[in-house]
This record gives sequence, C-alpha cells and structure tokens, in this order.
Amino acid sequence: MPEERPLLQVKNLTIAFENDETRQAVTTVQDVSFDVHRGEILCIVGESGCGKSVSSMCIPRLLPSPPSRVLSGEIWFDGVDLLKLPIAKMRAYRGKRIGVIFQDPMTALSPLVRVGDQIIEALNIHEPERSKEAARAKALEWLDKVGIQNPVLAMRAYPYELSGGMQQRVMIAMCLILEPQLVIADEPTTALDVTIQAQVLELMLQLHRKDSGMIFITHDMGVVYRMADRVAVMYAGQIVEQAAAKDFFAGPKHPYARALLDALPSHATRGHRLRAIPGQVPSPGHFAVGCRFAERCAQAHPECAATPPALHTVGSHLVRCPFAK
Repeated sequence: MPEERPLLQVKNLTIAFENDETRQAVTTVQDVSFDVHRGEILCIVGESGCGKSVSSMCIPRLLPSPPSRVLSGEIWFDGVDLLKLPIAKMRAYRGKRIGVIFQDPMTALSPLVRVGDQIIEALNIHEPERSKEAARAKALEWLDKVGIQNPVLAMRAYPYELSGGMQQRVMIAMCLILEPQLVIADEPTTALDVTIQAQVLELMLQLHRKDSGMIFITHDMGVVYRMADRVAVMYAGQIVEQAAAKDFFAGPKHPYARALLDALPSHATRGHRLRAIPGQVPSPGHFAVGCRFAERCAQAHPECAATPPALHTVGSHLVRCPFAK
C-alpha cells in the first residue's frame, strides 16, 4: 500500500530580505525542507532569530514582499505549489484552509472592533452564504469550545477588556472556526503565565483534528515535549536536526539540540546552575562559512569552521553534523 502523501511539503526553501540601506539581499532561511502529515503536530524549535517564524509564515505567503524574497524552493499544500499561485487565489487558502494563530493577540486583533464582530467577519469572508444569525451562533459555539465562560459577554467585549489568556483563546477560536486543514501556531503561549499556558496547550491538543496538520513554533523544549509528534530544530536559518518526537527526546544527535535539552531545569539540576549555551545566534549576513553553530559548540572540530555540513541520516534522525552518532 503506497504511503499517504503529506498534507504539506516544504522543499529546499531559501528566503532573503532586502537591506533597506544597501539594497542587497541577505539570506535568512536556507535550504529548509520538512513535511507535515494529516493528524500530525510538527514542532519547530530554536532560539529567537533562528528562522522559525520566517519559514512558517512563508507557507500562507504572509511575509511582506518586498523586503522578503523567496530565492528558491517549493511549498506543496494538498498537491498545489503555493508559491506559484496568483495572490488572488492564495487569499482563498488563508484562513479557510491554512489558519494562523499569532504570538501576540493584541497586535493580531483590532482594538477598535468587538470580539464577536471580528469572529463573524472571518466567517463571512469565507462563508458569505451563512446568515448573520447562523454566524453569531457559530461564533458563540466556538467561544464556548475554547473555554470562555461567558461567550455572550465576550462577544460584546473589545480585546483590551479581556485577559491575555482569554485573548489567546479568542485567537484560537477565530482560527479553528473555519476548520482549516493546516494550523500554524506561532509561539501562541509565549506571553502567558505558566498556568494559563498549560491550559491553552491542553486546549489546542483537544481541538486538534485527526484529518488536519499543525506546525507549532516555539523556543520552549518543555512545550515541544508536550505537543510534538515530530521535531525540527532550527539554527541560524537552517534545520540542524529532524526526528520523531519519541526518538528525538530519547537521544538528540546534533550538539545544538543536545545543548537545548541540557539547558532545561530538572530534578538533577536542582541546587545547581543551569547549563547555558555560550554566545548567541549569529544575525543574517554574518553566518559562518562552515557549520553555523561551530563557534558555540563544545565538540567542534577544526574542519567544522571551514566546511558547510549537509543533512544526513543518523539512525531515524536527519542531522546537520558529520560527527553526529
């Protein structure tokens, strides 16, 4: 029996941004490839500035162009290369087939429009045949689904009148009400306190459908452990490791992935200083010629700085390190 085609295939994606002063294109994401199957949650993890959001926001083509420019690659969604679609046809995919949950609901929600009107507007754009009464009923149903205790009151509220946790629940309702086939969640719990974060993560797991896929972007390995079916680790615009979540947490292969896990607090580290990764992610335009992690890597070899490593298979992992075992 042939293997089912992935819902999403990102192939060799390279993205550059034009510098405002020099007008030169600076590559920020290079040769990124990953798949998402129906029913699967892919977590893309890495420090800020690694290219997680840029790679993912290119899928629904939400990156402003200019200054962004796709230099090469393909994005196949349900058999269609999104990068070749006219922008008018691409709009039909956004929201209805590819939904996005943004990191900061206060910048994604209009402060001047009531919550209910914003949800109903999202419905009307893609389902104009739905009556006003039916749209309102569905909005109330989804506010209840995402755990808002008084949906009627929330419908009448402006976003700033709601707590951060409630705003994020509204964002989740606005995304999932259209039942998209692919959900891109861009660090949706970063601004929330730990208790609310746990509630939102549990909510997203409960509402995740077996016939849809999800990309969950985060820098928190604890969130990855809770959410992921597959893990892709990004560093300086490249994927440096990719594996099934169970295999990844059983033994990450890339030095950067191991360093991220070593930085997590645990019972073993209680009473001791947490391990930190020295240095910081290089900015685009300043990536090393060889391995981009070499300057921060405790296991670096002399040849690492000179030779760009390629992704290769180590067991069930894809790893961008020739010394990975």
